[in-house]
Amino acid sequence: MVMSRSATPGDRNNVLALTGGIIHTGAETLHGHAVLIENGRIAGVSAEADVPLSASRHDLAGDHLAPGFIDLQVNGGGGALFNDTPTCDTVRLIADAHRAFGVTGLLPTYITGPAHGMAHAADAVRQAMDNGTRVPGVLGIHFEGPHLNPERAGVHDRSLIRPCNDADLAHLCALAAGCTLVTLAPECVSPEVIATLARHGAIIAAGHTMAGPDDLAAAVNAGLTGITHLFNAMAPMGSRAPGTVGGALADDRLWCSIIADGHHVHPASMAAAWRAKPAGKLLLVSDAMGPVGSTAPASFTLGDAAVQVGDGRCVTADGRLAGSLLSMDAAVRYCVDTLDIGLDEALRMAATYPARAINQGDRRGQIAPGFVADLVRLDPALIPQATWIAGQIST
Repeated sequence: MVMSRSATPGDRNNVLALTGGIIHTGAETLHGHAVLIENGRIAGVSAEADVPLSASRHDLAGDHLAPGFIDLQVNGGGGALFNDTPTCDTVRLIADAHRAFGVTGLLPTYITGPAHGMAHAADAVRQAMDNGTRVPGVLGIHFEGPHLNPERAGVHDRSLIRPCNDADLAHLCALAAGCTLVTLAPECVSPEVIATLARHGAIIAAGHTMAGPDDLAAAVNAGLTGITHLFNAMAPMGSRAPGTVGGALADDRLWCSIIADGHHVHPASMAAAWRAKPAGKLLLVSDAMGPVGSTAPASFTLGDAAVQVGDGRCVTADGRLAGSLLSMDAAVRYCVDTLDIGLDEALRMAATYPARAINQGDRRGQIAPGFVADLVRLDPALIPQATWIAGQIST
């Protein structure tokens, strides 16, 4: 692969060359090449023999180098839950915890809550993205609710699920914080609401929903682009009632996120979804809760619900799954080891495709000239060893 001329780095000492690894660019796998980083971006990818003599070198010792993982659904981590304490300090704790799992970009996720809680969450993310208080890796916010279908509430507080009136819509449009992903039930809001949110820059996904194919099609025409945690908290697919799952799998315009932990989705169901969706339209999310990346106790509360942690799951007393204990690196390994998905494709599901889903595929999710230098180093067992966010290393 020849480095583009426009991105050729100068012979300057501030060029960092990552050498000696297997490079997964998001488009191809390269051996004997180096990734060149300058001023926080990928300056180029070149043969190792062509690395400038003045460049600093970082030897990857045969490990894998891939685009850093992008997680669009992160409820918590490091012992903290965003809904409990929606502050910049909480965002920092969560982002720090997930960086150890290869995550270089994430959307802190605020699930169904009161309007004032949503405002605090948006303020926290804005602070986390401000130059003075920046938290590396925070790309925006995910509001999962409150405009959901109570029949598919899952662990969301039904008393706080509500229709979207004019005041709610105006409030939600005003809460944009960087990239803003909104999960809603399209059968419970009008296409006009979806169109208005989309005009204000929100990315709209369907979730916690009973929507069928017709509902989804109308919503897509209004601006819906994705599906949140496919199979979970939505109408299942039947032979004569396609449900949300059938509609999502049949519509090639929709990306679908999925929780690959072996608990939320049976491996056969996930394999079927992977075969049904076009390349680029099935992507990984963690739906992680506070215990991820921490030595938290074996229980926590989510609103008024007590949640027990064990056997790889977070479960309420009545048996409902309450988020997950999944990390993005574990999701990649699950795809490779359990589903026999090729490593390059699993890495794209964790980075390239999420970047595209939030309209950042032109600058994140690939190793290519001009892209932000967000990277993860993985050993042969696919355990993260280091990350770079905008060219800054964390080990």
